[in-house]
Amino acid sequence: MPDSRPLVGIIGTGMIGASIGLRARDFGWSVVGYDSDPRAAEEAARGGAIDRAASREEINERAEIIVIAAHISGTLAQIEHMRLNRPQAARLIVDVSSVKAPIVAAARGLKHFVPTHPMAGRERSGPAAATADVFEGRTWLYVPTGDRELDWRAVEFIGAFGAIPVEVDAAEHDCIVAFTSHLPQVVATLFAMRLRSRDFERVEAFMGPTARELLRLSHSSADMWRDILTANKENICAQLRGLADDLERTAAALEAGGFPLPF
Repeated sequence: MPDSRPLVGIIGTGMIGASIGLRARDFGWSVVGYDSDPRAAEEAARGGAIDRAASREEINERAEIIVIAAHISGTLAQIEHMRLNRPQAARLIVDVSSVKAPIVAAARGLKHFVPTHPMAGRERSGPAAATADVFEGRTWLYVPTGDRELDWRAVEFIGAFGAIPVEVDAAEHDCIVAFTSHLPQVVATLFAMRLRSRDFERVEAFMGPTARELLRLSHSSADMWRDILTANKENICAQLRGLADDLERTAAALEAGGFPLPF
């Protein structure tokens, strides 16, 4: 991005939004943040992720770069708010949500908007979980708008965070992440539910790295994943049914004396 030290407005100061703020402030950029929970914005300011809390109106009026870092439902609501209250100074607006097709549809015609999705995060949520290097070396997907200059601004922005920009179609994105991200999260959550239904103190000593990683993933934000599952349910259901078929065939083969897995 240019060296003019733009004003960045972050809408949603959770882990991802605050991490963007931390890195942007490292560049010397000015960063203000808004959150529907004022305590989250105050915590982000105390932790150095933003210079100060701001209203959505101020961000709409003054920010040159706007990052919508909310859950999917919150992102959709913010896009609708921007339709009614168009940003005045923005040259780039991005979101970071995990499902892209509904965002692309909702934002159609919204000036300066590029849908994106950084493939980075942690199981912890909130500003306290933010780190400036969370995007380093990670893929950051974006859906091209057809406006080459605007798309290049998004690519420059992504690259500034140490991430690798990758162009993707929205429908393809949602189909692939249903397999690579959403399916593993459902498996981890179901595993944790089964684990907690047992005497955890008894079985904990029997847990290896894979079980512990699944348990770690299960601590991700329930609100965030409720939004994701709802927004991408058709793709996720197809993946779940495919996995269920694989599991059933594997069990049947084992019962029949076969060895169906390629160990």
